[in-house]
Amino acid sequence: MTNRILLTGAAGFIGSNFARYLLEHTDYSVTSLDRLDEAGSLERLADLKGRFPRRLDFIWHDLQAPIQPRLLRHDYKYVVHMAAGSHVDRSVRDPLQFVRDNVLGTAHLLEFARHHLPGVKVLYFSTDEVFGPARQGEEFDEHARWNPENPYAATKAGGEALCPAYATQYGMPIVITHCCNAYGPNQDDEKFIPLAIKRIQRGDTLQIHARDGVVSSRLYIHVDDVARATLTVLEKGGVICDPTSGRYNIRAAEELSNLAVALSIAALLGKTLNYEFVENPPNRPKPDLRYAISDAKLRALGWAPQVPFGEGLASLVRSSTLPAANTS
Repeated sequence: MTNRILLTGAAGFIGSNFARYLLEHTDYSVTSLDRLDEAGSLERLADLKGRFPRRLDFIWHDLQAPIQPRLLRHDYKYVVHMAAGSHVDRSVRDPLQFVRDNVLGTAHLLEFARHHLPGVKVLYFSTDEVFGPARQGEEFDEHARWNPENPYAATKAGGEALCPAYATQYGMPIVITHCCNAYGPNQDDEKFIPLAIKRIQRGDTLQIHARDGVVSSRLYIHVDDVARATLTVLEKGGVICDPTSGRYNIRAAEELSNLAVALSIAALLGKTLNYEFVENPPNRPKPDLRYAISDAKLRALGWAPQVPFGEGLASLVRSSTLPAANTS
């Protein structure tokens, strides 16, 4: 039986770290399908290709177009669909691009799997943002009502909505995960933690979302824990066959305010935190202050996060560098 995984978006942050985890800790091989854009870079895969030349393949393809069968000639044990537009600010500027990437792109992947990969389990990697903001004390389970409040979240919900339709109508084995905010090596600078590291290193003012005295908070999970969770769902999780199965939330152990995260980064850097609270920033007019999901179903499969936030953050800050300023 084949031991190869087709991974879309492997040149992105989470995808490349998942590929690394598979190649370093399992005997799976990986075929990466990616179009390479501002969010996906081959630099993230270069070291892996050098260390695992026979176990990592790369195929260029933009999922806004159908997948041609001649592109993918291997047999696959699993398909993991991580390719997506994920920057909320960009989705606010260009929502139609995100519709094409996250809804149409998912449809093209599912169509390819339906016609050419019968019986192969497909994992759709979704986000906790499809459930929308959570009130204090509230957590959403896998079947909570969707309430996306930005174009990125809405288009991820749109792609996700195709999955039970394909599972029901075509008998495809499909599973869905909802992941909270991931952090770790090689993350895009537009995300809060790497952005905070850069700005605090420079002594710049960091903007932190807040409203009516309530500071934004997130569940920050290390990307290695996300990789372990994804593999657990592939190997042990059920698939969509009725309203109660085939969906798993991936969440961190601890919820943290973004101010507390920024203060931790400043302390690790030995810097003073300069910050300001903003309620309606121009790049994201109505930011969601809090997301929260429960992960009892995933824990029942034997998974639990292993990287404490303080440990993961310290490692990330140590590995982050800032080019010296030109003083000439």
